[in-house]
Amino acid sequence: MDDRRRLVVHAFGPPAEVVRLERRALERPRAHEVRVRMLLSAINPSDLVTIAGAYPSRTTLPFVPGFEGVGVIDAVGSEVADLRPGDRVLPIGSAGCWQEARCVDASWCFRVPDALPDISAATSYVNPLTALLMMHDRIGVRAGMLVAIDAAGSAIGRMLVRLATEAGAHPLAIVRDARTLPLLDGLGVAQALVLPHDADAVTLARMLRDRLGTTRPHAVLDAVGGTLGEALHEVLAPGGRFVHYGLLSGRPLPPDLPRRRPDVSFELFWLRRWVHDEPRAVVAERLGEAWRLIARGVLASAVEAVHPLEDAIGALRGAGSAGRRGKILLSPVQDHGQA
Repeated sequence: MDDRRRLVVHAFGPPAEVVRLERRALERPRAHEVRVRMLLSAINPSDLVTIAGAYPSRTTLPFVPGFEGVGVIDAVGSEVADLRPGDRVLPIGSAGCWQEARCVDASWCFRVPDALPDISAATSYVNPLTALLMMHDRIGVRAGMLVAIDAAGSAIGRMLVRLATEAGAHPLAIVRDARTLPLLDGLGVAQALVLPHDADAVTLARMLRDRLGTTRPHAVLDAVGGTLGEALHEVLAPGGRFVHYGLLSGRPLPPDLPRRRPDVSFELFWLRRWVHDEPRAVVAERLGEAWRLIARGVLASAVEAVHPLEDAIGALRGAGSAGRRGKILLSPVQDHGQA
């Protein structure tokens, strides 16, 4: 085989409209690279908002999306000593997983434990590592804390709820659709609130105060931004910690938000920045933690379906569906089939 299939974005826009299947000559790895044949790749909200144009200043067109996936090395460069053909790895650090094969710097490939199935490995990086780092390193979760988690019915939202519960904290789960509430059953949620993303911040803050009474969250993990993130920042307890890590509303937080409340800490968390700033050994150690928690079910992701690359439009529509109950994966490998 001398070419590869890949999904490419040439212009920002609605993912199902701008992603195109193309073929390109199969590349040989350079001296410091390995070539990875992708087995499964995840579709994450971070992929969708990037395709839609949320981060144009750090995204060069055209590009192959996909920040997360698992594959098997089939060729190595002349200077690569610690990886070999047949190794199953996560190629991280940049987009490009939505294709049949990709060449990656060997330093960005991490061997996956044999006991971790492909379908778990394909979802073992973006959400699990983000959840682990935010909950333990950023807010310092501890018993008795009230932790507000918006988009709580999402894959990462449920991970955060489970991590908080395991630590003895009390998760305050916030969703925008009551149909999402059954996804939180049995996870140890202290309180669940249904709040719209499109109301103004003053209204949302008032709704939060009405429902919480005199209680205030000690920490907020915000995946939504916009007016909901603004309102959650407003009701945070003095001395609390606000961590913003997603833009599901499509609207940024007000730029002056950190200055409004000097009594609380404010942080933007971006996983890609963390993995680029930390030594490889630290990234490997934290991935190992995440994999152990996945095996225990704490950071595991439900998978709803696996689509071939040729059905990218169906996969992207499924990933954007409000009724979705699990992750949507892409695969160039026929025998992975439907989940």
